[in-house]
Amino acid sequence: MNNFYVSFVVAICIGLTAPIARANVTIDDSNCMQYLGGGGFGDYDCYEDHAKSLDIDNKRLVNQIVSSSGIKKKIKTDIYRYVKGENEAVKSCGLAPTLALDWAIVTPQKSHIDMYDVMEARCHYSIRKRENEFLRDLYSIKTDN
Repeated sequence: MNNFYVSFVVAICIGLTAPIARANVTIDDSNCMQYLGGGGFGDYDCYEDHAKSLDIDNKRLVNQIVSSSGIKKKIKTDIYRYVKGENEAVKSCGLAPTLALDWAIVTPQKSHIDMYDVMEARCHYSIRKRENEFLRDLYSIKTDN
């Protein structure tokens, strides 16, 4: 009985201190994707910061592709059309906060980031991530040969 009691108390202590041990982790752009959840300001910043980084990389990839030798004008036009379509898709990401406002789920005077803003940021990130993967695939056609 005594061993059971000691084991029980130790298990409870470990269970209570484990979250405290994890609380010492510094969350920044390098690891924030591991800690998403809750739909708050941190999630918003994480998605938006990564989307902006991807946007910069996507522009670099487009420039590398279209400035490569042997690329025909039609292909350049098609690539620019693809990028324009992705940019238009990003504009649609604002539907979540707009609908939340239109449906009176949030007030027009909101002064904070909420889950609808996070939905918009996640959409922006997802589109830029998919675009980045596709542009890398296109560029690999030249670099892998």
